[in-house]
Amino acid sequence: MDRSQAEAMADAMLQPDPKREAVRARHLASAAQLKRQRKAAGASMVGMAVGAAVASQFPMAFSQGMLIGALLTYFPTQLWLDRRARGAEAAIRGEGHAQS
Repeated sequence: MDRSQAEAMADAMLQPDPKREAVRARHLASAAQLKRQRKAAGASMVGMAVGAAVASQFPMAFSQGMLIGALLTYFPTQLWLDRRARGAEAAIRGEGHAQS
């Protein structure tokens, strides 16, 4: 193998593989989604505590207050985080600026 063949082989090895890049992009997107879900779950834990405190002041079951509080915080938080992520992706692509 001469020098030009070795350089051609090295260049081919260093070129980005589209399949590998697609897998990497999917893994990054999945990791970002999991991070958003964990943040929303943390917010729903706070909502559970607030719901339990409110339930103790009203004639309702403790567990019912926890469930209502968790639901009232999880879904809006999840929507807000997803909207923020879409805005950030648009800003990265240069399609506009992120709005919060």
